[in-house]
Amino acid sequence: MNIGLIIIVIVAISLILGPIMMLRPNPVQKNKENLRSLARAAGVHFSIRNLPQQADEQEKPAPVPVYFIPPEKPQLLASWMLVRTNYEHDVNFLGWWAWRGDARANSAEQQVLSEQLGNLPESIRAVSGGGDDVSVYWEEKGGEEVLQQVLLLLKSLKASTPNQA
Repeated sequence: MNIGLIIIVIVAISLILGPIMMLRPNPVQKNKENLRSLARAAGVHFSIRNLPQQADEQEKPAPVPVYFIPPEKPQLLASWMLVRTNYEHDVNFLGWWAWRGDARANSAEQQVLSEQLGNLPESIRAVSGGGDDVSVYWEEKGGEEVLQQVLLLLKSLKASTPNQA
């Protein structure tokens, strides 16, 4: 066999297999898909949403993965949101969490938040609830251990939200 033919065969195989191999998900993508599948099996939905810009941020934050439990029926409650700040302050909820807007969680929800927010890693960027759904904005870092904490927080908040249990 001639060397030119061998080179042509190798190039042809590379041109066919190269793009196919590039389409395969990398380990990080596989891990995220696994987390989302586990959440879906637990009845939790997934989306990508924007966080509101905080006063100390120069640019609008990048979209964040959100794990949420949608309401079973339309709600008339005002939605509340707690966003993790980059600084601790006495005005903030538990020092690091700032309320967005005027709406606040009810006392049962605040009890759940007080018990669980301190144990959550910094990859949890925000928590919201009320009228639309119960949501956790999570950067998907920390694996299944953090996913279990997210699921526990979501289910505890859902149980403490009026008309959502």
